Amino acid sequence: MKRTVEIVISVIGMVLFGLPVLLSGLMLNMKDNEQFKQEMESFMNSPEMQAEGGAGGINIGEMINMLGSFALFAMIAAIIAIGLGILSAVFLKGNKKPKAAGIILIITAIIMTFATFGMGLFGGVAYLIAGIVALARKPKTPVEEGATINY
Repeated sequence: MKRTVEIVISVIGMVLFGLPVLLSGLMLNMKDNEQFKQEMESFMNSPEMQAEGGAGGINIGEMINMLGSFALFAMIAAIIAIGLGILSAVFLKGNKKPKAAGIILIITAIIMTFATFGMGLFGGVAYLIAGIVALARKPKTPVEEGATINY
């Protein structure tokens, strides 16, 4: 039995899990950007922010470091999701271990959607669909030659 549908949907999920990797890379790049830090400080000290209660003692350096930690965690989670998608596609190719691939895809979809803080939602949906299809498809039972079918 060919598992082309599951493999294609898994590859789509891998591509969609690439989006959190790109977004996290941009956030990590902004963390080290000195101009970004200056703009954040000027925004937090602007008259508009002061009128709304001000920054309230928020340290911009700590906030930017938290942004970097968040981005790094999301990037690692998305890369792990892509790796598990590749593993599942290998299991599906040639119909080697479709049940294992389906379980891996479903668990990866659920955990990594939350681990990427929702940035991997679309990739998670693709993995979930591929996993359900991999588990739900039953192999066709071959009919022996000379066998009679009784109705």
